[in-house]
Amino acid sequence: MPKRPLDIMIFAILFFLSAFIELGNIMSTGWKYEPKFFGIMTHGVTAKVVLASHPILHVALGYGFLKLSRWAFYLALFYAADVLTSTISSFILHGYGFIRTIFLIALPPFVIYLIARRRYFIR
Repeated sequence: MPKRPLDIMIFAILFFLSAFIELGNIMSTGWKYEPKFFGIMTHGVTAKVVLASHPILHVALGYGFLKLSRWAFYLALFYAADVLTSTISSFILHGYGFIRTIFLIALPPFVIYLIARRRYFIR
């Protein structure tokens, strides 16, 4: 079994930190933000479920990356696909946005890097 790679450990820590940042951001908006799920705008209870799922997903990804779990690799791909489709649909519908641009620039290299390192997700 290969030893735990530092880069994946760093990603795990970043996912844990981002969960708290995401939760703080959601709470600062009073749970009124209407997020997209695979590019589809959500409203009401569905929006609250999607909002609550993001910090939970970040914690799950952090834990999975720490444990080098195979499911964490697939969950990361699923989450990246959701964020990318939502980002692209927002670009089409609303035009340029600073955060959208960051996601669009950062996520594809992360996914490629993750796929290149997938052999470490063995448990």
